[in-house]
Amino acid sequence: MVIIKLRWLGNAALEITGDENIIIDPNFVVDAEINADIVLITHEHDDHINLEDLKKVIKDDTEIYAPQSVYDKFDLDGEVVESGQIIKDKIKVLDVDCYNSEGSAAYFYNGIYHTADAADFPDPGEKIKIIFTACFNDYFADYIENIIKLDPEMAVPYHYNPEERQELLQAKGLSGKFNQIGCESMVLEPGEELEIE
Repeated sequence: MVIIKLRWLGNAALEITGDENIIIDPNFVVDAEINADIVLITHEHDDHINLEDLKKVIKDDTEIYAPQSVYDKFDLDGEVVESGQIIKDKIKVLDVDCYNSEGSAAYFYNGIYHTADAADFPDPGEKIKIIFTACFNDYFADYIENIIKLDPEMAVPYHYNPEERQELLQAKGLSGKFNQIGCESMVLEPGEELEIE
């Protein structure tokens, strides 16, 4: 069994190491520690992609996957993803709606569910070991409803600035609500690592 390590790098950025080195949404508060085999981008907003951060993690054979909206905004080479697609027989692309985005996607890989910054996200059809959700106050009821429906082993708020007191309180508040409904939850520090079996 492969043990997967993941790190929250700030914003909606995740670093996943296992049978593949994957970066999702390269806009970092703390730098990644890997060179990526695969980069997944959820949508075109600047808090989900920073070209300088992207350059830090790519190598000659890194594969980039993103919705068309990303390629419309940025001069990148990569593959356009569509809802329902399965990348390399292991990464599911799911349809989500991110506020003011021209096109967005969520990704599911080996039990890890990255929901972009959507308030509503579909069932990936497999057991969710850990789900990352944004933590905007206006959408707390939506996040909680989805966590009840999807029943993940753990839910982790992300997409906030831990240096901003109000945003950190929102993340802690949402994490507390997840715990209250019986879903294990925690608030991570940027760069903190978790292991998933």
